[in-house]
Amino acid sequence: MEEQIDFKEAGKKNTINISPFDRTMISKTVDQLELADYSLVLETGFKSREYLPFLFQKATGIGYYGNNISEALVTGASSAPALKINEGTAQFNQAKEDGTLDFENNFFDGCFTVNAIYFWKDPISHLKEIYRVLRLGGKLSLSFMEKKNGVELPWTQADFTFYDVNEVKRFFKEAGFVNIEAAQMTEEVTGQDGTGKIRPFINIVGKK
Repeated sequence: MEEQIDFKEAGKKNTINISPFDRTMISKTVDQLELADYSLVLETGFKSREYLPFLFQKATGIGYYGNNISEALVTGASSAPALKINEGTAQFNQAKEDGTLDFENNFFDGCFTVNAIYFWKDPISHLKEIYRVLRLGGKLSLSFMEKKNGVELPWTQADFTFYDVNEVKRFFKEAGFVNIEAAQMTEEVTGQDGTGKIRPFINIVGKK
């Protein structure tokens, strides 16, 4: 059964169906951070708490901070029972439309974001803010559907801006990231006919 996820980006509300298979995209994105014990991790554009057990099992004492523009989503996540796995902790904060983050410089060891870049009005400004709050050596792992694949999906016809891999790599570079690496990955999703299908996506990692 698909879970209905509501989220609001760029001042507008969008509703998409997220299949449990989509957690593969999230899990592969998190893997690229290679988290150590007691890492502080930011997720921009979080949509669910369901994959936090996976994250907390990556290392001991992870401090997770989830950021989303939807007040309802943040309130719902914050009011749910606390997760107690490997000493991990979770906090949820409402994001600002311009990408400004309410965290001090050099705060996080890693950041990840999945399927959020489509809604950023100014991707470079968002990436510069993420760069600012990362510690030296911290990584950003960002995953997205490339333009040639995303524009074909029926639920992406409005309020989505797609990019190709070279554009996003350029955004990373202009924001200050180094050691930028892009990889083609896949996830399995459930099609309208109920069968599993393989869908490609891009993961880009940059280091501060």
